[in-house]
Amino acid sequence: MAAVAMGTRQGDVARMAQDASAAEGLHLAAMRAGEGDGVAQDWDAAFDCLLQAAELGHELSQAELAALAGDWPLADRVAQDQTIAAGVCRGLRARIDIGALLASPPPGILSSAPRVATIQKFATPEVCNWLIARAKPKLGRAKIWDPATGGPGHERSRDNSEHHFVLEDSDCVLAVLRARIAGVTELPVAAMEAPAVLHYLPGQQFLPHYDFLDTAHEGYAKEVAEHGQRVVTFLMCLNDDYEGGETQFPALGRRFKGRLGSAIFFWNVTPEGEPDRQTVHAGLPPTRGEKWLLSQWIRERG
Repeated sequence: MAAVAMGTRQGDVARMAQDASAAEGLHLAAMRAGEGDGVAQDWDAAFDCLLQAAELGHELSQAELAALAGDWPLADRVAQDQTIAAGVCRGLRARIDIGALLASPPPGILSSAPRVATIQKFATPEVCNWLIARAKPKLGRAKIWDPATGGPGHERSRDNSEHHFVLEDSDCVLAVLRARIAGVTELPVAAMEAPAVLHYLPGQQFLPHYDFLDTAHEGYAKEVAEHGQRVVTFLMCLNDDYEGGETQFPALGRRFKGRLGSAIFFWNVTPEGEPDRQTVHAGLPPTRGEKWLLSQWIRERG
């Protein structure tokens, strides 16, 4: 009998491992379908894969379904290790309205040269809190792009922290948000770099810099030739309960500090495609409280 019980337990563990592996695969399939990564973009397919992963007990998928269905209290409870039944997951899937999720307020023009626009209430407070919670345990020291190599590296001009969400680490809440960014910038998700959540403690900053890649530097020239110029920067405020911490545009004599969920985006190049040096900007240090931002860089091609 002991041998039978042992075999049963081992079989249960094996099935749990298979379910976990299958759920992770389904979650990744949901991300690929949602972002059109290697497959045709299809939200129905994405959410159906997400549902299947959730039914296998994948907690992140369950939380995503709740969030996308607008049941944020349930999403919070799942994030705190409460699991939900398959029937509840199916009900959440049925409530997801992708049209409403992709709708965005219109942008307002802040400057025409350089091209800078803002959007009020681009994301809800719940989405902002979700992104902070997802990034917070994974923060590391922020990097800059090294002009010599064209790759990332550390520099004294920037001392905040960040986390970049590669596809395998991302989620469908963020995928929907990136699709909304694509809608307002009129640039495809395929041209977007991995999004980053930025975190600034009091006194931390990012000194004046450009986001375009200056092809006068060999490393940057190689990067642009392979992957295209970085043409747009999109920044979204994930909180507003801090002092200082504005995004400063010295050439414009302007500072931007948005409300929770608002966004600013600007073209790093002129309409002719040349680097626009008027887009020099800085992340000023918070004087009180912590600052959180979502940063999305977009290339000229995917």
